[in-house]
Amino acid sequence: MIVYPPKPSPGDRVAVISPSSGLPGLFPLPYELGLERLRKEFGLEPVEYPATRKMGATPRERADDIHAAFADPDVKAVFASIGGDDQITVLPHLDRELLRANPKPFFGWSDNTNLLAFLRNTGIVAYHGASVMCELGRSGAMHPQTADSLRAALFTSGPYELRPA
Repeated sequence: MIVYPPKPSPGDRVAVISPSSGLPGLFPLPYELGLERLRKEFGLEPVEYPATRKMGATPRERADDIHAAFADPDVKAVFASIGGDDQITVLPHLDRELLRANPKPFFGWSDNTNLLAFLRNTGIVAYHGASVMCELGRSGAMHPQTADSLRAALFTSGPYELRPA
């Protein structure tokens, strides 16, 4: 059975994790900009987990962050900081039952497609897109369609139609 996790509301806490790569530690400017946009443009309070900025975090450390983010009742959604290239090594460490018992909207793409598929196979709907460093941390401004799509995925249910760019 497919589970549609409850949506967050402005003011809620959201987890920011690096299930693929700790690139926020090497490139803090787009990361910090993405966190700031989560706060100011979406009204969400980001919560960073221990391996988020750690390059070379072990698969177990990254799985621990995923578990902690999903298990925390105060966290209402989970965002990947960015993609990477070895998230597949994290999957064997994940506890399906813990995730299934604590469904949350997850946002990520690129290497996070592994986690998106894992969540889907666990029965949890997740969202392909909107990583903190790439979409939210884009210099200048977020693309309007990206912002609208993310806002819809975060806060609305039912059919949603994008405006032409």
